[in-house]
Amino acid sequence: MGTTLIKAKTIIAGQELTAKENAALLIDNGKIKELYNDAANLPSNLADEVIDLGDKTLIPGMIDCHNHLALDTRLENHLVKMNDCEAEQTIRAIKTMKDDLVSGVTTSRCLGDRFYVDVTCRQAQKEGRITGPKLVVSGIGMRASHGHGYVGMPHNGPEEFRKTARENIARGVDFLKVFMTKVINATPYIYHFLTPEELNVVVQEARSVGISTACHCSGGQGLDDCVKAGIDCLEHVYYITEKQVETVYNADRWVVYTPSYALNDELLFKFSPQDREGSLREKEIICSCLSKAISGGLKFGIGTDGIHQGLAQEAQYICDLGADNKSVLAGITVNAAKLCSISDKTGSITAGLAADLVALDGNPLEDISALKKVSAVFQDGNTIIR
Repeated sequence: MGTTLIKAKTIIAGQELTAKENAALLIDNGKIKELYNDAANLPSNLADEVIDLGDKTLIPGMIDCHNHLALDTRLENHLVKMNDCEAEQTIRAIKTMKDDLVSGVTTSRCLGDRFYVDVTCRQAQKEGRITGPKLVVSGIGMRASHGHGYVGMPHNGPEEFRKTARENIARGVDFLKVFMTKVINATPYIYHFLTPEELNVVVQEARSVGISTACHCSGGQGLDDCVKAGIDCLEHVYYITEKQVETVYNADRWVVYTPSYALNDELLFKFSPQDREGSLREKEIICSCLSKAISGGLKFGIGTDGIHQGLAQEAQYICDLGADNKSVLAGITVNAAKLCSISDKTGSITAGLAADLVALDGNPLEDISALKKVSAVFQDGNTIIR
């Protein structure tokens, strides 16, 4: 692979997401080699290929911090389809990966897929056999037999959780995922389905090999148990209280926001009547809780939870709930990479990192909706769309 020079009106660069005007980026062997502040005065023979993006804004490739490859909310009965056979789920995963990549998602953090579909697809993508985001995977999600989790598999007792945790680790997962609560709570009490002992086992197994943990957790006592057990990242947090925001902040834990499951009416009307009515009733409460979490300064990433090609809309919702544009952009780029433990590989336009890039019509630091206007995608310096 030769060298490529990409010019753009604006390049949002570095860990600080600083806007560089009329800049250029030199790519060599799939990695960012150098950023030039003055694209107009560069020598003509600097690179083998020159791509001039004109008035576009170039940002780091987006990272979906909460995805499921075989769960596709665009389909009718998408939750029931999680009972499909392995072949059907793999076929679906290959399609969703392609769809996500062309929308600007160059990396996805997968929060559980059955049959180790995510682990298989991670390897196939690395080898160039399928097209899609680079994957950060958790393998088999672990839930209680009486608990929530259409994607997870049922477990009872610490030793069952330990066994699957070890099998996941043997398969080479990047982190471990458990399910604590329901998604949307339509009862006065937020049920929690895992015991502290079950949580402790998962955390212990993850720490023994230096990987992290994540838990599907809306709030309630289950959230407190997760923090106490040492879970590294709390997913969804729809019902987090102000006191819990303070606890999570002081414990220096991550959260991942997936706001569409509370705010996207088109998605809600694909649920069962009972779930739909519960979600509509809870919307105001959830918006208040998420807004307080955002104002509380928690470290966050943003995810779609299977709403493929929908990451830009999730980002828009988080802005609407009170986050500033730069923080939201960080939640799908530089901070997302930190959450995924891949900031030494991707997540920012920095020399030495992978040339995972997205060109937009508009600047998301000024208007977050620009994330929906993708005009070019590059992964490891290769042009995906342009």
